[in-house]
Amino acid sequence: MTLAKRTPSDAASGDELSGWQQRALDRSLVDARRRALSKSNGFVRAAMKLLQESGGLQFTVQEVVDRSKLSLRSFYQTFASKDELLLALFEEYISTAAVWQREQMEQHHDPIEQIRVFLVSMWSGVLEPDVVRALALYNLTLASTRPAELEHALEPQLAVVLDAVERGVASGQVRDDVNSRRLAEILLHTGTAAVHTTILRTGSESPDDVWAFCYGGIRAPA
Repeated sequence: MTLAKRTPSDAASGDELSGWQQRALDRSLVDARRRALSKSNGFVRAAMKLLQESGGLQFTVQEVVDRSKLSLRSFYQTFASKDELLLALFEEYISTAAVWQREQMEQHHDPIEQIRVFLVSMWSGVLEPDVVRALALYNLTLASTRPAELEHALEPQLAVVLDAVERGVASGQVRDDVNSRRLAEILLHTGTAAVHTTILRTGSESPDDVWAFCYGGIRAPA
């Protein structure tokens, strides 16, 4: 009986890979992922700089490419369109804001005070007013055109306030007859809406007024 010679390429074309082939594939995928993340981060950083300089989202893909010192081909390998880049930019902004808000909240131990700090901090932020206004307008655009993506993008902020709400429920300070996540969503969306009306100059809600309203809605019965 003779044995047919089996080459590595034959094995790779089958359904199963040998151990070394799987390890080689895993390494190549890790390297490809690292390169893709490096490029996407470069494009997002370039877009943020253009946003900060112009105060708006009217910059072009070519301007982003030029600022990032990467290629147009790399851009479209990373993002399908400018809209996808703007979504990534918005997600990065929300993630950064959530980290900053958590740092502010952790200066206090009382969960009620943490929730108050979370809401009030939505009027502060760490970016220039023009930048925040542009992102607020984009938030409204996402709400009407891509609500699922907006919900996902806001998850880091929701997680921050949800943690405080759950601690408030556990301590008996926050009502427990409404789902904690639902309460956190109401707090986040109420604060966001109030900030938007202030930024867009369609209202004059103050942080203290919004907090008084929200506190009345979340506090546990006496």
